[in-house]
Amino acid sequence: MNIIKFKKYIILFCVLIFSLSSLSGCYDAEGIEALGYVVAIGLDKGTSNTLKLSLQFAILEGSSSSGSSTSQSSKSNVISVECASFDSGINLINSYISKKINLAHCKVIVLSEDLAYDGISDYVFSFMNNVELRPDCNIIISRCSASDLLNNSKPTLETLSARYYELIPNSSEYTAYTENVTIAEFYNNILNYGSQAYAILGGINTKNNHSSPSNTQTPYDIDANYKAGQTPMEGKVGLENMGLAVFNGDNLVGELNGIETISHLIITNNLKNATVTLPSPFKENSTISLYISLTKNTKNSVQLINKFPYIKSRIYITATILSFDENLDYANEDNLKSLEEYLNSYLKQNIEIYLYKTSKEYHSDIANFGKYTRKYYATWEDWINSAWLDNYQNAFFDVDVNSNVQSGYLFTKI
Repeated sequence: MNIIKFKKYIILFCVLIFSLSSLSGCYDAEGIEALGYVVAIGLDKGTSNTLKLSLQFAILEGSSSSGSSTSQSSKSNVISVECASFDSGINLINSYISKKINLAHCKVIVLSEDLAYDGISDYVFSFMNNVELRPDCNIIISRCSASDLLNNSKPTLETLSARYYELIPNSSEYTAYTENVTIAEFYNNILNYGSQAYAILGGINTKNNHSSPSNTQTPYDIDANYKAGQTPMEGKVGLENMGLAVFNGDNLVGELNGIETISHLIITNNLKNATVTLPSPFKENSTISLYISLTKNTKNSVQLINKFPYIKSRIYITATILSFDENLDYANEDNLKSLEEYLNSYLKQNIEIYLYKTSKEYHSDIANFGKYTRKYYATWEDWINSAWLDNYQNAFFDVDVNSNVQSGYLFTKI
């Protein structure tokens, strides 16, 4: 056998060995049926131990019990355990169930208000340190216990638990009653020297929880003055996200209702669209609904006067009239001008309520005004030493709103 043929045989042998090795399976690989997929995590104060950990599992239709080939979840199951820490609780539940817990598909992390008032930084750091948990998980502060929220939260228009949790925060884009807050954003705000953290405010909507609007400081827009779980909704029991949970450091210090959340989104340039309803300036005992969005970014600035923050916000709104009165000419420029002035007053009053509540009552700069003060300091250390987060409670505000009201979709297209 000549050398050329020998080399060919050697090459063929190597290719064959490589092909066979690539077709062989890994002995320690975990199949889909060997894993228990968590779609939601809940943490409450424990009674016999430090914590009560609740995990909501997706039940795979493709499991051996169903004989189906699909991997989508149409059902879920909640398991809870009293434990000393999040990680030890995972270990305990792992010893109880027949599959290994997998957190890679978790969509939401729910913490009860009782737990949040005492501080939650240790738990947030554990979540961020977990290699399976994704940083885009939403964080919800529950007005009821986290285990109750997971056990009673039932999709109304979705059959998949994971998909249900994924879509709920997206309502912020068209209602503006909450914001899509992730665990990564919450973590960064806890560590930030110029702003403080906030989270989605959640609750279970049942008839027993229905109550009067939470804001009595203004007569405007009663429908936007509710918090999660309070709205007089009739239907299946379900998770309701309305408002924001406000933190000072890692401690929960208060809540914002729907209209205060809209104000927050306007100030922070995160408003997509929202519907607001206010008393009609033209007809007694009548209301007008407007669909609003930002015309351009809100311009915020901070001056330090005798070391006290003087904060200006210049806001530009486009509004379209949704509700009409057949006896009123909405194409008349004088009528539109009156409505613009009324809308300006409405938004200005509610935004000021939001700003002074976060400053004077909660002492929490969740709008990140601190970033506008860095220019006044020569070094980073000087800015840190200025203790902006402590000084924010001394702030006073100047809010100016300019709106452009359009007569409506029908009339603007004619």
